[in-house]
Amino acid sequence: MKIFGPYKGSKANGGRPIYVIKRKKKDGTTETTSTNKARLDYKRATGKKLARTTDVDHKDNGGRTGRDGIGNLQAMSHSKNVAKENVRRTVKKTIKKVVKKKP
Repeated sequence: MKIFGPYKGSKANGGRPIYVIKRKKKDGTTETTSTNKARLDYKRATGKKLARTTDVDHKDNGGRTGRDGIGNLQAMSHSKNVAKENVRRTVKKTIKKVVKKKP
């Protein structure tokens, strides 16, 4: 198994850094996959194997520029992670509306 990266992600994943992983199969072919940098860093630091339905979440988003330390990462179910992000986006939109209404 060879790991390449981290590379800057695409617009589809919000520009989050990714690693590219190449694995040789028993039949001699190569399988190429990618994973989020935060997920691989969390797995390396904790030694835990994560289910596909488990996301690695940033406790404090801090934008796309940083906050990738292991102390800022936590494993949570995908549904809880989406709910947390939806609440964050709702609060952000509400703040923008309030600011726009003031003269």
